[in-house]
Amino acid sequence: MVRYDYLVWRGYFDDLIAVTTTACAIAHQAGAIAAEAGAWNNLGIALNGASRYAEALAAYERALALFASLDDHNERGKALNGKGSALHDSGKPAEALLIHQEALAIQRAVGDLCEQAAVLNNLSLDHQELENYAEACATAEEAASLFQRLGDPTNEANALCAAAFALQASGRPEAAQAACQRAVEASRAVGSPLVEAAILLTCTQLDDLSPQQQIAYCLQAEAACKQANARDLHAHALCGIGMALTTSGDRDQAVTYFVRAERMFEDLGLMEEAGQIGDLLAALQT
Repeated sequence: MVRYDYLVWRGYFDDLIAVTTTACAIAHQAGAIAAEAGAWNNLGIALNGASRYAEALAAYERALALFASLDDHNERGKALNGKGSALHDSGKPAEALLIHQEALAIQRAVGDLCEQAAVLNNLSLDHQELENYAEACATAEEAASLFQRLGDPTNEANALCAAAFALQASGRPEAAQAACQRAVEASRAVGSPLVEAAILLTCTQLDDLSPQQQIAYCLQAEAACKQANARDLHAHALCGIGMALTTSGDRDQAVTYFVRAERMFEDLGLMEEAGQIGDLLAALQT
């Protein structure tokens, strides 16, 4: 499990697929139905992370059938949540909504608050995609409240970000900014500068922020990235500062930050990102 969690965290989905495919085969040969069901569910997560949606859905269906044969409603609900996410990510939010609603009903029946919160957060994303903004706000806020009760500030912060973007889409920019600030505060309770930096950079994507607000978030993210030694996120923070400075008309300062971002992306071997920054620099310097 430790290795699996590490691979998920690092986004090594090809390795995840190899590991979980092997686990499925071994569990099947051993007749370990519960282990096989869990392995198929994990394979679904891995395939979805690799954007192999049709295969992910097939893996989830196999997991669902096995969990049903075991009469394991909680794990079946988890697999339904994963299936819903695969449908959402593949551009089918209406189908995802129905699956996530089924998953939520199961988790409410078994009383698993952690899984309820996870499903509610995914339901918020479905509703937002379908422009059901009131429902998107309500489900995200409910998810955030549950995560807070459970002492999970990382996921609380993520749910609050989902609420912020739903509030923005519904034409409530001040409420959206307030939700983002709550997300930042929750992220700081985690005690991880990496989590804090990720949430801060997410908050910079709100449409109605002033350049000064964007710069403030990015500067805080830059400081957190230095603490976490997260150089890829650091480069994105520098780029965000450059973009905000460009918007505010300070082209010379923007160039300084873009140059730093470009060099950092190059050092990391992220040449596509470096090329995009190079194009921005060329436009600014003509």
